[in-house]
Amino acid sequence: MPRRKYGRLRKVVELPSKENCSRCRSGKHCPIPDHSGNAVTPKKDWTGPKQLKKRPGKKNHK
Repeated sequence: MPRRKYGRLRKVVELPSKENCSRCRSGKHCPIPDHSGNAVTPKKDWTGPKQLKKRPGKKNHK
């Protein structure tokens, strides 16, 4: 028997399997922890400089 929340009938949704997940199949990020779309890895070799030079801030700004 589905529960009612604020007078509306709530639909019980089952989690999709790894093979049938539409977000994983389309290559998007998937919020389900054990799915393949949950792993966020860069697809490039270059990661950027190790240290950045910051611009000097306005010290005497009034």
